[in-house]
Amino acid sequence: MQSEPPARQPEEELNEEDLEFKPIVKYTAVGLALVALLGIEYATYALGRSHGFNEGVTSGVVSKAVNDAAVENLTHFMRVATADEATLLAAVSRRDEELAWIKDPAVRREAEWVLALALLNRRKASAAEDTLEGLFASAEADELWAHRALIVARAMAEAGNQPLALHYFRFASRAYAALQQVREQAAVLSEMVGLIAAPTDNPTEQLKALGELEDDITALGDAGKPLLAGLLAHMGRIHRAHGNSEEAIRCFGRALEGADLSHSPALAGAAVSMGSALLEQGDTERAAILLRDGISRLGEHPGDTAYLPAALRDLARIELESGKPDNALALLYRAEGAAMGRVPENSPYWLFLYDQRGWISFTKESYEVALADFNKALMQEGVPAEHRALPLEGAGRCCLTLGRAEDALKFLNEAAALRAEHFAGDRPAQGRVYVLLAQAHDLAGNIREAADNYAKAIDFLPDAPGENSDRFNAMMARAYALSQMKDWNAAIQAWNALRPLVERGSARAAEVEEQVNHCLRYGATLDEEVDADDDAEAESGQ
Repeated sequence: MQSEPPARQPEEELNEEDLEFKPIVKYTAVGLALVALLGIEYATYALGRSHGFNEGVTSGVVSKAVNDAAVENLTHFMRVATADEATLLAAVSRRDEELAWIKDPAVRREAEWVLALALLNRRKASAAEDTLEGLFASAEADELWAHRALIVARAMAEAGNQPLALHYFRFASRAYAALQQVREQAAVLSEMVGLIAAPTDNPTEQLKALGELEDDITALGDAGKPLLAGLLAHMGRIHRAHGNSEEAIRCFGRALEGADLSHSPALAGAAVSMGSALLEQGDTERAAILLRDGISRLGEHPGDTAYLPAALRDLARIELESGKPDNALALLYRAEGAAMGRVPENSPYWLFLYDQRGWISFTKESYEVALADFNKALMQEGVPAEHRALPLEGAGRCCLTLGRAEDALKFLNEAAALRAEHFAGDRPAQGRVYVLLAQAHDLAGNIREAADNYAKAIDFLPDAPGENSDRFNAMMARAYALSQMKDWNAAIQAWNALRPLVERGSARAAEVEEQVNHCLRYGATLDEEVDADDDAEAESGQ
């Protein structure tokens, strides 16, 4: 008989602690979950690599996109650099925005230089100033930036901005000095000397700036000696142009000290300038030596050929003072040829040349030739009006001698007006012109105007003793004019004023007495004071 199974016990109630996994089970499950997660990540990475990265690298899609962006930016930049002026100026004004795509500082600096250079090439130097200032503030003093500084300096000089031009020349000079490139530094300093030595209204500052360069040039040693001589020659010319002959000669002397012009043709101009300065001081002998030697060298150095016309004029003056007018004229005709193409047409040089030549021809009594030269002088345009006074006087004298009264009046009236306006201090010269003007009126038959101008001349001419002074001659000419007008009382007063000035018993004394008697014969009266003077003179004579 089968036994019956044991009876089931009632189920016990479960609690939470009975449901917890054992630690090994729990950590194993977590680990498997992490492994599964990593597997999914790796599968995603592998899938992305095979279908994304590899596709991007091998297909050229990404590189094409990058290249397209770069080309677009570069193309835009190139178009800006070569665009019309307005577009270029606008781009420079917002260059931070235009060049934001460039991340590399070195590349950014090169891009800014290209924009600045484009402005310089278009002669817009002022618009490039801000960009250039930033560039050179951080630029290295190397050969590249020294060369770029020269480009900027020359552009600024062309634009008339001398301070900025000198600033960039100094950058280049310092850079070449640091690189010990003496020849290049000397060339830069030479350009600076030329820039500073250009004509200016402020010679004090000009001489100061040249003096500051002297130390830099001296530091070059033997390589700087020719440049130092040139600098001193420039300083001498500036001193001479502003009336300081003593200092000019000192500078020229230093420039020429120990120099052999046969081996230093560049100093021929300094020799000529020193000769001209010595001539102004009256040292004709030394001046002639330097001028002749300098002239013989001029033309060998292109920069000094401009001195030849002036040197020939000065040497002509020496020849004239030596009593050789023909030699002087020959030199002046040579000076005219030497100046053609070298001296600007509106330079005062031409007026002075023709005026000088005209006066020499006048002294040789070649009045038509002289008048032609004086007219050439007066045809020059763009010269100060006061420079016309002498050629006007010369032309007036020629016309007087040739009997052309109306032409003489035209020239001499203008000469008198210019002298009154610009040369009021030169009273004898003004008096001389009034004498000529009186003679022209006399020639034209205008006796009243002649007498009036003789009276003006008497007021200006110096009261020199003797019968041959200009004032005495003007007084006598006026007395004759009054007699010719039959203004007997005025005439006799004029003749009586001459009595104390003539030498007793001379031909002039007899002439004066004759004219006094002539006036009395035709109705002039002598006042009591004059009669008393005559009686006193007669008694003293007895």
